Amino acid sequence: MMYLKLMKVFFKENLAFKRILGTDLKSSKIKTILIILAIIYGFGAVLLGFGFMFFELGKALVQMDYLDLLLDFVFIYATFLSTFFILFRANGYLFHYKDYDILAPLPIKNRTVILAKMTVMLTFIYLSVFIIVAPIVFSYFYYSGFDVIKLLQVIVLLLMVPLIPLAIFSFVSLLIAGFSSRFRIGKALNIILMFAFFLGFMFLSMSSSFSETNPMVGQMGLMENISKYLITSSWFKSAIHEGNIWAFLGMIGLSLAVVTVFIFAVEKLVIKTNQMGLTTRTSKNNKQVVSKSRNILVNIIAKEFKKFFSVTIYVFNSGFGPIMMAIGGIAILFLKEDLIAYIDVFEGLGLSFEPMLLLIIGFMMSTVFTSSISLSLEGKNFWILKTLPIKAETVMFGKMIFNVLLTLPVAFFALFMAGIALEINFLNLVVMLLYIATLAFLGSILGSIINLHFPKFNYINETEVVKQSLGALLGMFATWLVLTVNGLLYYYLNSYFDFALLMVFNILVNALAFCGAFYYIKSRAQVIFNKL
Repeated sequence: MMYLKLMKVFFKENLAFKRILGTDLKSSKIKTILIILAIIYGFGAVLLGFGFMFFELGKALVQMDYLDLLLDFVFIYATFLSTFFILFRANGYLFHYKDYDILAPLPIKNRTVILAKMTVMLTFIYLSVFIIVAPIVFSYFYYSGFDVIKLLQVIVLLLMVPLIPLAIFSFVSLLIAGFSSRFRIGKALNIILMFAFFLGFMFLSMSSSFSETNPMVGQMGLMENISKYLITSSWFKSAIHEGNIWAFLGMIGLSLAVVTVFIFAVEKLVIKTNQMGLTTRTSKNNKQVVSKSRNILVNIIAKEFKKFFSVTIYVFNSGFGPIMMAIGGIAILFLKEDLIAYIDVFEGLGLSFEPMLLLIIGFMMSTVFTSSISLSLEGKNFWILKTLPIKAETVMFGKMIFNVLLTLPVAFFALFMAGIALEINFLNLVVMLLYIATLAFLGSILGSIINLHFPKFNYINETEVVKQSLGALLGMFATWLVLTVNGLLYYYLNSYFDFALLMVFNILVNALAFCGAFYYIKSRAQVIFNKL
């Protein structure tokens, strides 16, 4: 069957470990160990951190005889994740896929190709959904009692959840891409529209939860209200919690019917959009070309900025942290009184709020890891970079500085505004700003080292590098590792020294680590470059 043959090719192309991680696990034991540790750490952080909140929420809901509300969380979270993924990927998977010129001449029905492409995209969605909702499902079964039939119903219905969003938001993704492409600033407009959607959902989700100790408690009303207007949400909850077989069959039937209609509806549209994507549009520009001479490092940084804003998923992935810090820096002035009340509680327990503030900003900074993937994004043009009369260390330092420029100014702004709003001691604020600076530089240079050792030049699209590469995974963990070391030093020494002195000590530790990393790149970058 042609569908199965296509699936085998697409899965090998998209889901093979070498394709996802950019490296062969058999090539190095060190790489294998690092990958395993990073995956264990990542899954552990998500499942334990996320799971604890829902475990506590489940305990509260049992006392209120309201446990079925957890199923609303499962459905809404699964729907949002599916929608988010589809908005970003449907256009590339269905309407403008890069191998159209190869597949189009083959004697394969277009419907079969569409179905195979959809299956690959849905596989990625299912992996994300099952990982995120697993702690919620565990909490539900822990308090309601384990039932194999119910578990099977949860699995089957979760497979149905993304199908209706797929049919609806695939068109939305195409419309956004089509609308934004009509403007000269099309890519920027596309990025703005995507951010508006995501931040809008976050605002609705978090605005009702700020006053609660457990943020999930504050979202209860939101989830309940959303579920009232979605018939599939009601069916999902009724089928599992009440054992309503008609609700179970109804959700399956509706989901399959909608996605079947969608496949037939887009069959001709997919051909048209992909053929249009092969068209090359040219324009005439009568402006005189002006040649400018600039410092090599400045040119590399300017090139990084241009690359950054030319890739939507790159901006969204690495721009989320800076945008949240900027929003937080402004919002903190309006939430001043509520935050001061929390600070009083912290101080009443003998705790200091400054380390918590640094941890929040540090976590946001960890989402910016361009230095750990920017070398990989050179892709097949990396050979050009190698042949230029530019030292490898200069290239890596330029990419490191770009990462710093992307995150440090916004982090300074957020911390400075917090200092004003929360009336942080001047000396403490100064050492906190210096600490954030060392964190930004150390995290960025560690990212450059990571990308030197774990590049991924062979990729189909930039999403593979930005979201799925080993460099991206380790790049985020690099800043987390620095925060962990600094946190442990603070924890074990805070009874002997005051906050400012401890921060100075952490600043010195980070500065020494940066010097070591700087020397490593200066002495080893060219050698590693020549081997790539």
